[in-house]
Formats: sequence, C-alpha cells, structure tokens
Amino acid sequence: MGLKYSSFAIRGIDVSQFNGTIDWTKVSANFAGIRVGYGRTIDTRFQENWLNSKGKVNRIPYWYMDYYSNHTSGATVNGMVDADWGKEQAETCWANLKNDPDGSVFLDIENGNPSYSPAISTVSARAQAIAKGFLERMDELNSKRNGIYCSLGLLNWFSSWFKDRPLWVAWYNENQTQQTVLTAVATTGWLGKCLIWQYASDGDMDDDGTGDGVAMGMQYKTLDLNGWLGTSAQYTELFGKEVQQVALYKVKILIYNLTVRTGPGVLYPRLRRADFPGEYSIFEEKNGFGRISEVKSEWISLSTDYVQKINNTTPPAELSDAEKLARLWAAHPELH
Repeated sequence: MGLKYSSFAIRGIDVSQFNGTIDWTKVSANFAGIRVGYGRTIDTRFQENWLNSKGKVNRIPYWYMDYYSNHTSGATVNGMVDADWGKEQAETCWANLKNDPDGSVFLDIENGNPSYSPAISTVSARAQAIAKGFLERMDELNSKRNGIYCSLGLLNWFSSWFKDRPLWVAWYNENQTQQTVLTAVATTGWLGKCLIWQYASDGDMDDDGTGDGVAMGMQYKTLDLNGWLGTSAQYTELFGKEVQQVALYKVKILIYNLTVRTGPGVLYPRLRRADFPGEYSIFEEKNGFGRISEVKSEWISLSTDYVQKINNTTPPAELSDAEKLARLWAAHPELH
C-alpha cells in the first residue's frame, strides 16, 4: 500500500507544459508549483497556468536550472561566466513574475538530459556557481529567501552556502512518512526548512494503481503529487496568507449515532454524535477516518456501513426508511 493524497492535511501539485491544457476548476489542492521556464526559455504553458490558477490555489513559481548551455559549443550563451548565466536566468524568471508575484521562487536543480548535458555530479563547481548566481540575484529581485527544489539524493551534493535555504524535496518512496522524510533530510546536514515533499509523479491519488491526473483537470493521467511538511505558520510565511482547507469530497451520514472523535481512530475520545441525516465535507483521510472540520481535530469513520460518499456531479440516492433501519441494525449489534 502506498500513500494517498488525502492523507496530507495540506496538499499540492506541480505542473509544466508537459501536463498539457489544465482545467483549474477541477484541481483539488492547496498549492501548485508552476514552472516558469529554464535558461532563456519560458514554459509554453506558464502564462495560462499562472493566470488560470490564480485564486484557485496558492501558486509557487519554480525555475529549472540550465547548467550546461554556457558550456555547450554552438549555444548562444556558450562561454558566458557561470555566475552571470545564473543571474541572467533569475532575471528572465523575474521578468515574467514581477507584475503578478506569488510566493518564493524555487530553483529546480536536477540532471539534464544526457543527450546534451553532463551529469551534474561531474560539473559540481560550475553548476553550483550558476545556482548561487541565480539565488543571489533572485533574492535581490523579489526580496525573499528563495528555495531549492531537488531530489533527496542530491542534498549531499550542495556546499554549505546553500543548506540554510527552504527546501522542496523529491523522493518517490511511498513507504515513507512525513516524519521519516524530515529525518532523512536532516541527516544530510540540511539546515533550512523542509517545506514540501514531492512523493509521486504517477498521479495515483487514491493508491489504486491508476493515475488520476485527468480527474484533477490535467490533459493526461500522470501528475506530480506533493504534501506540505511545514507548519501552518510556515505556510502563512511562504504565501502571505493562511491555509485555506480544500475539501476532498462530501459524505452523507447513514446511521443515527455515528461518533465524532478527537482523532482518526476508535481509541480517541468521543466528542458528540454526527448529525443524522446530515452531510459533511472530508478534508483529510487517515486510518479509515475522515476529518470533518477545516480547523479542528474532529473525525468520523468512513466505513461504508456508516457513510455514503457523495459524487460531486450526481446527487446521492435517498435511502428508504427500511434501508436506513437495516444499516443501523447491521452496524450496531448491541441494539439486537
């Protein structure tokens, strides 16, 4: 069993031109990383994604670092000093953000395609000079402490200069938990706040083996999925606004005395009975329970004996009195 997107209290995606045309009205996320571009090139979908996502998610701009073109024969920037190449990329990025900025910029550092770029580990000095040039200039341009977006395996590659920056870490290992990811990051000596974990790229939100990108408004099934690892205060610091909870779906209560508990499990104290008949939005799933409050720790069982998931487009069928009584009888043998 892998992770479910719904197991994160604060959820996000990241997109680029490779996700095709996006219907942002279908996106269920608190935040979205949106690629601005790379080198001197702007992502072909950046402008429409940046505009169409506004007001629907909190936006995080990210820039893929070109660490090879200024060392590639025939490239227009061949021979440019590394620090200057990083600075120019920052200025190109900011020129496309400055009229509608949102959040800090994360520099996406990863290996380029081997058909035209060397492995980043073999050109560390120049790649880090480009990265430093980008981050120093971007800090000046947007007056923020901008971050780094990279794989867990690359964290040991960085010099100490980088390691106090905010981090967006990619680690496709769904056997991990939020805490084990934070521990693994800390083990590398990273000192900055690890805020985001990109845990999957297949778009499989419910762990059923099929990508759910199309249901989330993408043109294709695949989609990068992310969970927020920081605190609510750090979220507010990054975006300048508090977390706005996004409901996953709604459920209809099927039995009279369904317990609302303080946590996701039968061992947590009881708070009250859920409304019957009644409907609740589910904001988070854990251990077969769903959180029904945007801000409080209030949970109900999601057993199909107790609740019915409401399809967003098709109204749920009304249960007859006989069906309600049968469910109540089956779910509570102590009443027999």
